[in-house]
Amino acid sequence: MKFHLIWPRSNADAEFAAVVERYFNRIKHFFPIEIVEVTSKRGRQSENDVAIMRADSARLLAAIPEQGYVVVLDERGRSVDSLKFASWLERLTIDQPHGVTFVMGGDVGLDESVRRRADYVLSLSAMTLPHQMARAVLLEQIYRACTLMRNIPYHK
Repeated sequence: MKFHLIWPRSNADAEFAAVVERYFNRIKHFFPIEIVEVTSKRGRQSENDVAIMRADSARLLAAIPEQGYVVVLDERGRSVDSLKFASWLERLTIDQPHGVTFVMGGDVGLDESVRRRADYVLSLSAMTLPHQMARAVLLEQIYRACTLMRNIPYHK
């Protein structure tokens, strides 16, 4: 079982990047994990947010593995607490031999086609989070779930 995380490449804030790296390395002790950053189309003043969102969403869809369980992160998704997330993720690690893929959009959001590709749409918060922070929150919650699965004292 492997975790795949897919999101648009961004100019990472060094402090958020360090937090992402810290939890990424901690998760590797429990499960194989990879982060795939897709190129985000930026730059042209004439392109509107909808065109950018569609182009980014197409790249995200293309990066999703053919097999496995797909979780799309979106503010309109289901919200769960850490214990329910850990229990749900533990079931997936057993039931999904081809892995679990988490997909996160960029700052202009996700096209509906990405949400339709999801087996589950998850919300990290009803509040808007900076994308670097959302990445850190997702990885911390995956790590927290891993420690709960193994009865390691981290969750309080």
